Amino acid sequence: MINIKQLKRYANPSYLTIREDKILVCNRREAKLSREKMNKIERDFGIPVVYSRTYEEVSKKVGRFIIGNRLIIPKDIVVVGLSGGKDSLMLLHVLEPYRRKYGIDIHAITIDLNIDGIRPWSEDREGMKLIKDHCKKLDIPHKVLKCDKNVVELSKILSENDSGIEYSPCFSCSIIRRYLLTNYAENLKEKEGRKVKIAFGHTLEDNSDTVLANILKGCPIKSLKPIKEFYENVVDYREFKITLKPCTIIRPLLPISEKDIVKALDECGIEYYKDKDECPYSRNRGDSIRKRSHEVLSILEKEIKNVREMVVSAAIKSEDKMKNCKDEEYDI
Repeated sequence: MINIKQLKRYANPSYLTIREDKILVCNRREAKLSREKMNKIERDFGIPVVYSRTYEEVSKKVGRFIIGNRLIIPKDIVVVGLSGGKDSLMLLHVLEPYRRKYGIDIHAITIDLNIDGIRPWSEDREGMKLIKDHCKKLDIPHKVLKCDKNVVELSKILSENDSGIEYSPCFSCSIIRRYLLTNYAENLKEKEGRKVKIAFGHTLEDNSDTVLANILKGCPIKSLKPIKEFYENVVDYREFKITLKPCTIIRPLLPISEKDIVKALDECGIEYYKDKDECPYSRNRGDSIRKRSHEVLSILEKEIKNVREMVVSAAIKSEDKMKNCKDEEYDI
């Protein structure tokens, strides 16, 4: 890897994403990086310095979001749920500089799931080779956690146990992911004695789709939170129970649109795993309410540019209003 001490002669490395094969500029001004310095780095270190305006804008926006919501503080350990898709891969790259900026440690974890016999993240998949290669070039430790239980069958068991409610495979998929990630995070916390947070690559699209889907299902209006504390919970699968340990989940990409993520990765020459093409229950397939919500908002977006931001903003205002009403009730 690059000698950071030598790199400091040319730029502030806290505002650069440093890979083995290239350097990506997160904030050119804060990095104090002129074109002349970029040329010198390329000459002395033998790797390209890539400047993408889109990558810079995404990085700066994420930075403001992290500070504004106190998602990360110095010396945190951040466990990134890495599927290798565009969102989680972008998350891994924009968080990399925080190792120098805040002194955090980053661990990348991929969950190998069984989706009715389909295993998009098994070791022999080309996508997994891509994931491992990115982690190696970023010098970020990567681990694969495996579960052989069929998430489709698990959701069928839940649906049979709970009459009137049909659980999608996505529900059990998220339960297994969280179970494995929280166990890993808990062990890491005990070993290191530091705060451990789990980071997911949920985007603006994920958030706005969630809000609309909740409305269409007749559920309370809820948005995805930038940071959320989850308490211990037990999921009963009849023959066995899964205990979900307490954890802190952060979502640094919530203000970022997927089109900006794709554009930034393309401009930087970062190849990502099209993992959604591998899952038969992904948003791109099937006929779920979430898929319909995504389609509706995508159509509206052509006419109303900021419709997704407006949907999320309305949800947050509604949630705040409800919270204030409850607080007033307690004051009586």
